[in-house]
Amino acid sequence: MALPPVPHPDYLITLVGPGSGAGAGVPGAAVRDAASGRVVDRLPGRMDMYSAVAGTGDNRVFFLGARSDRERLAGHDPEISQIPPGGAFRVRIDDSGTVTDLSAVPGIAEPEPGRPGPVDLAATADGSRLAFPVRRHRLDIQVMPDLDVVGHESHRDDRHRLGLPTGAADAPPAEICIVTVATGQRTVWQAESDGGISGLSFSADGRRLAYSWHGAGEGNGIRVTDLPGTAPDGVVTTPSRLVMPEQNSLGNLGQAVISPDGFTLYVTAARYGPGGQPVTRLAEMAVADGQLLRIAYERHGADPANVIFGWGPLAIDPSGQHALIAYSGNIGRINLGTGHLTELPMDENGAFDIAW
Repeated sequence: MALPPVPHPDYLITLVGPGSGAGAGVPGAAVRDAASGRVVDRLPGRMDMYSAVAGTGDNRVFFLGARSDRERLAGHDPEISQIPPGGAFRVRIDDSGTVTDLSAVPGIAEPEPGRPGPVDLAATADGSRLAFPVRRHRLDIQVMPDLDVVGHESHRDDRHRLGLPTGAADAPPAEICIVTVATGQRTVWQAESDGGISGLSFSADGRRLAYSWHGAGEGNGIRVTDLPGTAPDGVVTTPSRLVMPEQNSLGNLGQAVISPDGFTLYVTAARYGPGGQPVTRLAEMAVADGQLLRIAYERHGADPANVIFGWGPLAIDPSGQHALIAYSGNIGRINLGTGHLTELPMDENGAFDIAW
C-alpha cells in the first residue's frame, strides 16, 4: 500500500536587530523551520540591514524591506556586497528552506542617506504586489501609541516634537504605496487625512488592507480599506472604516493581521484583569461589523522586556490555521482551531518582525 504523501515543511523568517540579539543568536534575517524554530538558513546582512518582512501564500517567497542606505552600512557589515541595491527585496527559498535567490524589487528605490526605508510590508498571496506605508519624515524614530502600556496617554505631543504625522489639517494625507513586483508600477492609496499607519496586512487576493491608524482626530484604532479590483497606476482614495477602536473593551491594542479570506481580523490586546493581573489576548474580530467572534488564545502575566505584556509581532499562516506571536526568547505557534500553543525557542533574545 502506498504511503501518504509527506507534506512540505513550513518555514518562517525572523528579523533580529543588533541590540536584541542577546545570547548565542545572530542578528539579521533567518529562515526557520515553523515546527521547531530551528534556523535552516540565513540571509546576508548581519547588522541592521532589514526593517520588515512579509510572506506569501506558497511559503517559498518572502519580501524584505531595507532599513537604510548601503553607504551607511558598508563600513560595518561585511556582507553588504551580497545584497543588491534597492529598497525592498524578494527572497526565494526551496523546499529544504535554503535561500536560492535575493533580488531587488523594481520601483522601490534604496533609501536616501538619513531617510529610513519601509518599516511595514504586506504582500499578496501570489507575491505579485507589495504594499508599504509612505514615510515623509527624516527621523528614524517611531512612536507607536497603540503599543503603549495600559493607562498611559497617547504621544501626540511627542509626535509633533519629533516631526512625525499628527493629523494636522494642513498636512498632506497619509499614503500606502502598492507596487507591482514584476514591473515596479506604483499605485498609491491615499487616506482621508494625515496620520500614522503601521502593522499593515493584505488579504490573500490583495483586495483588502488592514492597518493600525493614529491621527489627531477621531477614528484611531484598527482600520480596513477595500481596494479597486484593477487599481490604476495613480492615486486611489477608497474610504477606510474603523473595525476596532483604540478605546475598546479588550484593552490596549497591539498588532492586527487580516485573515487570508479578508473576513476576520486577528488582534492582540492587553489589559489588567481581576486582581490587577496582566492578561494579553489574541482576539478574532469580524471585519464586516467589528464584533468580537471569540478569544483564540489568552496569556496571563507580563514580560518586562515588551510593552504589551510580552507579545510582539503577529503573523497568520497562509492557510489561516495558525498564528505566530514573537516574544522574548521564543515564538509562540498557536493552533487557531484548538487554541493549543507550542513554544519555538530562539537563541536570540527576540524578533522584531516575523513572517511565514
